[in-house]
Amino acid sequence: MNLFQRDRVNVAWIEPYVGEALRDACHLWKASLARVAFFTVFGAAVIFCYGFLDLAWSVNENGVSRYHGKAPSWDFTNLWMGARLALAGQIAVLFDVDAYRAAINRDVVTFLSNSEWSYPPPMLLVGAPFAYLPLHVAHVLWTIVTLALFTGVLRAVGGSGALCALMIMSPAAMFNMAFGQNGALTAALLIGGLVASDRRALLGGALVGLLIIKPHAAILAPACFLAARNYAAFFAAALFVCMIVPVSIAAFGMEAWTGFFQTTSPLMVSYLEEAYLSSYQQNGTSVFLFARSLGAGLPTAYAVQAIIAVPAIAMAWLMWRRPTREPLLRAAATGVLTVLVTPYGYVYELLCLPLAGLLLAMRTQWRSVPAMLVLMLSWLWPPVSIVITVTFLPLTPFVAALVAWFCWRALQESGDRERDKTKA
Repeated sequence: MNLFQRDRVNVAWIEPYVGEALRDACHLWKASLARVAFFTVFGAAVIFCYGFLDLAWSVNENGVSRYHGKAPSWDFTNLWMGARLALAGQIAVLFDVDAYRAAINRDVVTFLSNSEWSYPPPMLLVGAPFAYLPLHVAHVLWTIVTLALFTGVLRAVGGSGALCALMIMSPAAMFNMAFGQNGALTAALLIGGLVASDRRALLGGALVGLLIIKPHAAILAPACFLAARNYAAFFAAALFVCMIVPVSIAAFGMEAWTGFFQTTSPLMVSYLEEAYLSSYQQNGTSVFLFARSLGAGLPTAYAVQAIIAVPAIAMAWLMWRRPTREPLLRAAATGVLTVLVTPYGYVYELLCLPLAGLLLAMRTQWRSVPAMLVLMLSWLWPPVSIVITVTFLPLTPFVAALVAWFCWRALQESGDRERDKTKA
């Protein structure tokens, strides 16, 4: 073999490594491009959302928002007004829609249509401290407290400062800020309860039990605790619910519960089951709503919801069946799967969606192109979903399923690596 031939052989040995280097360079370039795209979208979304907040809180001479023609505190008004009436001993007004709206028009502002008390009685305990304050002051304080609780929980369960900052600036969080909704509170209780349950079962169960204020948000938690064989957390959640109910009865009387079951619950179900597309359904996120948008009757829509819920519950069960080193990602994925299980869900409850997207991207150090694409979709989806629901179809279940699948794959890969290390 002459020198020239040896050189050719050497080149042949090098070629695979050169090809691998080129592929790596191409992948890094694509990942860098995905990162630039996300942070460009991030900046544009922050500017847009702050502009939206300014527009929503720009009022005319009657104190009505120039954006939606209602009081700026729109959704928060219900929590504030309901608690004020309860503290004044006027529980019956909560369950008389006309009297309730008249009270809002008297004490807040006129033109606030479609207002009704829509929560279980324990929510009155949450709203009571804010009811002593002027409405707008209470709204600002509510926003600060709930977002601080949400970010505090994220930090307590291992989330980074960057994660917390990005979540505060997410469109999902700003949607809650604009209308004074409770998505940050329920997300904090769910995420905190699920993650804490691994090592502090009683605390985790207690936090989940607090979700009696919005029971559908915790619909998967019992299955998760049972799958993990965490019976202490399961019974702690049940015990805490059993403690909160008598406290609410002592504070507001049995009338609050009878009114909830006889009036509030049927009323909210009637809004859910209205002919598509009602004003309430514009913010909907469920499989049930998607089926209704295609013309399905109520029995068919509920059947479709149940059919899709089964694999979602199975996925949650399998995720919780074995331990994980990424409990925050697992908890966020559980929140995303909740969207597929409950027929009663709304846009302001989608904070787990961008949270899961951020965790997927951050665990790959922002280098995975698929993770970055999932992040961009989950980040923008909460406000975009309303436009798509109104103009096309309610596609949130498909987005939730996609994000949940990526979380599932990430958790599986993480578990496989841990098993390989153990074997080694």
